[in-house]
Amino acid sequence: MTKLAQLLIIGIATGSIYGLIALGFTLVYKATKVFNFAQGDLMMLGAYMLVSFSSTSLGLPAWVAIPLALASAIPIGLAFQFLFARPLIGQPFLPVVMATIGASLIIQAVIQMNWGVVDLPFESTFPQKVFNVSGVRVSSFDLITIGVAAACVALFALFFRLTRIGLQMRAAAAHNEAAVLSGINIHRVSLIAWGIGTMLAFVAGVILANGQGAVTFSLAGLGLLAFPAVVIGGLESVPGAVIGGVIVGVLQALIAGYYDPLAQDSLVYAALLLMLLVRPTGLFGQREIQRV
Repeated sequence: MTKLAQLLIIGIATGSIYGLIALGFTLVYKATKVFNFAQGDLMMLGAYMLVSFSSTSLGLPAWVAIPLALASAIPIGLAFQFLFARPLIGQPFLPVVMATIGASLIIQAVIQMNWGVVDLPFESTFPQKVFNVSGVRVSSFDLITIGVAAACVALFALFFRLTRIGLQMRAAAAHNEAAVLSGINIHRVSLIAWGIGTMLAFVAGVILANGQGAVTFSLAGLGLLAFPAVVIGGLESVPGAVIGGVIVGVLQALIAGYYDPLAQDSLVYAALLLMLLVRPTGLFGQREIQRV
């Protein structure tokens, strides 16, 4: 039981990071119907931006570098929307997907040109304490990760329900054409969605940079695991995105702990395929009924 509890803690903490990436992915999709394959690359860019603002580059303390890195997500997200998403509004699904894949490659090229492909060391600014609870080791980093993910879910739940722009985003997600006829500025909704989605990716990147002690070009690969999280939780479900991330993280931890660490990613994608066969809309997705 101790081993199981230990693996669950590790899985929930790792899954919380996947959930943050998936949450940004879901917000963008709900508001704009754009399937953003560059979300993992934006997460990696956030980690590199933190290194640029931190003591390893500009010499700024953590309490300044982290907010600056997160704030830089807003103009980057807006530029992403103007350059890649807005010109393709109303286009079929495939061209939009190809545009986000192209954006992913551009982000990777920019990172390689500016920071190279060598691992960049980063001294974690998070507390490095480990607590022993009945034989289960719980690190302060895991608690911070879980707490940040929970706070983001709570904040966005309140944002969607209590703010005017949140209600407009929900209306745009429910029916785009009806929202336009009601006087909602769809372009503004799209800009806000991209800004928030990019910031969530940057939050995940900042956490990963602090957790790994280095920023590597391979971080984008972790972002790919947000896609199974989104599909398992439900493509348009905000809480489902985070819960799907936790499910993926727990699956990885259990497979690595009880079977083989090399098989964890392949079995996660096997679970994704099973979900697509059994319930394509995900655990919390809603089925669409169309009259013919």
